[in-house]
Amino acid sequence: MRIVSIAASVAICAFGSSALADSFTLSGDARWVALASRQSLDEAIGVAHAFRWRFPTVRVMQATNGWYAIVAGPERIPNPRAYKEALVRTGEIPGDTIITRGQGYVAEVWKPSTFKPLIQAKYDGTKQVNLRSGELVLTVSSLPSGKESGRFPVLTGSANGRLAITARLEESSNEVPNAEVAVVRLDPTSAEPQVVFSSFWGGAHCCTVTKIATKVGTEWRVIQGKTIDGDGGYTFDDIDGDGAAELLSVDQTFLYTFAPYAGSWAPESISRLSGDRLVDVTAHPTFRTYMRQELYRMEYLASREPSLWRSNGFLAAWVATKAVVGEFDDAWNRMLPLYDRGTDWPLTECTVAKVGGSCPDGRERTIEFPVALRKHLEEGGYIPRSAPAPRPESVSVARPTPVTPSPAPKEEKRASSGTGFFVTREGHVVTNNHVIEGCASVQIKPSNGSTLPARILARDTTNDLALLKADEPTDKFATIRAGVRLGEAVAAFGFPLNSVLASSGNFTLGNVTALAGIGDDSRFLQISTPVQPGNSGGPLLDENGNVVGVVTSKLNALKTVVAIGDVPQNVNFAIKAGALTTFLESTRVEVLHASSVSRLSPPDLADVASSISVFVRCD
Repeated sequence: MRIVSIAASVAICAFGSSALADSFTLSGDARWVALASRQSLDEAIGVAHAFRWRFPTVRVMQATNGWYAIVAGPERIPNPRAYKEALVRTGEIPGDTIITRGQGYVAEVWKPSTFKPLIQAKYDGTKQVNLRSGELVLTVSSLPSGKESGRFPVLTGSANGRLAITARLEESSNEVPNAEVAVVRLDPTSAEPQVVFSSFWGGAHCCTVTKIATKVGTEWRVIQGKTIDGDGGYTFDDIDGDGAAELLSVDQTFLYTFAPYAGSWAPESISRLSGDRLVDVTAHPTFRTYMRQELYRMEYLASREPSLWRSNGFLAAWVATKAVVGEFDDAWNRMLPLYDRGTDWPLTECTVAKVGGSCPDGRERTIEFPVALRKHLEEGGYIPRSAPAPRPESVSVARPTPVTPSPAPKEEKRASSGTGFFVTREGHVVTNNHVIEGCASVQIKPSNGSTLPARILARDTTNDLALLKADEPTDKFATIRAGVRLGEAVAAFGFPLNSVLASSGNFTLGNVTALAGIGDDSRFLQISTPVQPGNSGGPLLDENGNVVGVVTSKLNALKTVVAIGDVPQNVNFAIKAGALTTFLESTRVEVLHASSVSRLSPPDLADVASSISVFVRCD
């Protein structure tokens, strides 16, 4: 689709406007910032969404020439030229932006949603929160997790003097717990609004956990929501106008599947509460317009950064979004000549049924991006399962069958796996606590061995560490070194995206970029070593093969681009070896401290990392 830079067309027309626009014409230093204009209202709204990170006041105005202007403001701008030059220089606004008084704007046709929960409160871990919603008296407090000094948030609700709700977010254990509670009408058929209880487990990894209390008949029930990457959790908006909000997030199965950290995109995901079930309604016809606006947002961002059209991460999310609005055939054929054939991002598939979640040795094969994407879209319900797709070199002459996405809701699912590494000859394994949280059983699989059962011996929820024990000894285990230096070269090993990437593990190189984490948290290192979901719990090694940290988290690219308008490059984190040593000492496990001082070549270092690492599966 060709997108023309026509922000000026509305603004220039505006100066010959009629008196109909008087209510939108500004005076004094007040100005509208005309960012772009479009002939289609849905496209204009999509473009407006692309600027919400910078201009909360962005809106769409109709002009006297029938076009739709995407404007921000009113803003106080004493010097329009200097204002524009400063923002264009930083990339916050396009170069064809017009600063205008707004003559010619005849109607405001769209502005951002002002939907807010009925009641909303935050719990900071210090003072109990009490609030009331109808018959419910709600209390947010915390309980000790039983490990170290960690505590987790608890919500209770009483009706007519009787306990009606208890929701515990045990996954989110911190020394100072945090939580949010919101009373929101999510189910229009329910007699009472719902209570949404969430907590960001913070510091050690990525995610926000959520539970939702809803009244079904005369009984209050608590259901599990998604575990969502980042610290925002669900957002709420009444998209279909039925008086009840939908729950908005992204399809996290796309994150880091088709591209490394900085190149990852994920399509929008819409959930609805129905009774005591959360269902995915993204593809329902009711939300087709909303998803089309999201598509226009993505395409506008790509028009400003054309390299996105060659990015497999962006293309995967774009094709998925096009499929949702019924345009898969068009998207597929446009993607084929664009995708990056030279990327070194590995994509594989298992040629036989997996055993215990792992592909048998020697039964994996490398596949091209179109093959991996079609398989992912079929598994995610974006397109129906079909006959095997043609090989990429021949797809240009074979059009895929046109697809109309099914509007049937799908149940939400969650998988759990990660990485660990041996720290003793006796078979002790370290991983992240969140990797094994809530597991009924745990299995480990060394990179060159068979699957073994493992017991959970200890957890440190504050630092997100866990100690496992396999019954078989090993002759390959880590040496640990504290005191890594800023700028030092490091390497990470892990089993990210195990259903897609190589089961033999991934090895990546980088550097220590900061000696503290977010908010100067001294427990962490910031590293440029690329990591993805599934690397959690893996070893971070120095050039000599000693473990200097435990890979644990990544900065959320999608949320950061919304917050600052830029995509962070390889901002990842690891728990320092000092915290690891303290944890192991508290469990009475003796570890071998750094003994290797010989610098290893990357292939030799990869051999060391692989030999001590294990794939961790949680069932």
